[in-house]
Amino acid sequence: MKKLVSGLLMAAAFGIGTAHADPVATPAMGGSITNNPSPLSFDSGFGAITVTGAVSGLAQYQSNATHLAAGDGSSTLDLSNGWVAIQKSSGLVQFYVQAGLYSFPTVGAPYEKSDDTGHDTFGYVPIAYLKLQLSDSFSVQAGKLPTLVGAELPTTVQNINIERGLLWFQEPLVSRGVQVNYASGAFSLSLSWNDGGYTNVWNTFSGLASYSFGDAGTLAVDASIAPARDFVAGSQIYDLMYSVTSGAWFFGPYLQYQHYDATKAGGVTLSPSASDWGIGALANYTISDTWSLGLRAEYEDSSGSGSAFIYGPGSNAWSFTATPTWKKGIFFIRGEASYTTVGDYFKTPGFGSGFGKTGTKSDQFRALLETGIVF
Repeated sequence: MKKLVSGLLMAAAFGIGTAHADPVATPAMGGSITNNPSPLSFDSGFGAITVTGAVSGLAQYQSNATHLAAGDGSSTLDLSNGWVAIQKSSGLVQFYVQAGLYSFPTVGAPYEKSDDTGHDTFGYVPIAYLKLQLSDSFSVQAGKLPTLVGAELPTTVQNINIERGLLWFQEPLVSRGVQVNYASGAFSLSLSWNDGGYTNVWNTFSGLASYSFGDAGTLAVDASIAPARDFVAGSQIYDLMYSVTSGAWFFGPYLQYQHYDATKAGGVTLSPSASDWGIGALANYTISDTWSLGLRAEYEDSSGSGSAFIYGPGSNAWSFTATPTWKKGIFFIRGEASYTTVGDYFKTPGFGSGFGKTGTKSDQFRALLETGIVF
């Protein structure tokens, strides 16, 4: 089976490549589920156009449901993926467009169904960009771009686990912007000017750099920095990530630090600053050509009087996720068990920042099943 690479490096695959890129290298896939090696492709007269996509259904049970979203009851059935990607990945002028339904199940966060997610986040065309491949090393792209930040990717099928992690929840996901890419040998670099967390205000700088040490693994660092403006705090987020494959094992540890400045308006402080840091590790064990086991463990802690973390000022959380996966051809089925627990959160009934209808519960268990095709 092909070696796995970290979600970070797969995210870079959205933008960095040669003039004769693999037609199924995008969308990036960071887990046991891979792109169809023989996708639908046709000659448009100005280059090959490739059509890929994913259709999958999800069933979820959870303890201590918050009921904060339409899909966040004790049990849920949903279409987790229902999208198509059309792309041209050769020649000077290239493009990528992804359209359809998607959801972002995330440990410790309310589940929102796919028909609401598109409406509430990035629309029904979440990714769409034009790319100029100026040489084998340089390219420029502009449009609705996937983030350069973090170790995990957007949709369920692109990742080792069905759910995203605690640290992923803190990161930007899609931005409107311009991105420049450079790749030479073992080194790659992407720099972007964009609107950060999909704010429609172009004031954010982000970057991703990685270096491959061959069989010894790959080291990468990313950053996203946005200045303050009235009623909006300036923010910075940084990740340090490493990935390596050894035999049947893939291992990818990562560190994250995030800081929010004090929110001000006209020089008056409206809310104080806050920071959080986290550590995590992804792992995947290939059992056979069809079976694999994905694992993730994370811890996150926050400081300051402001709220930079989902569970409130000064809170902390840890989670563990296990995902056995079966895949054959374009078909897959996988189960998942995850456990999340929080500390130092608000516990006032009805106003708590933990789990359960009143927000006073400290932990949550989830069991999920997902099946579908990647074509």
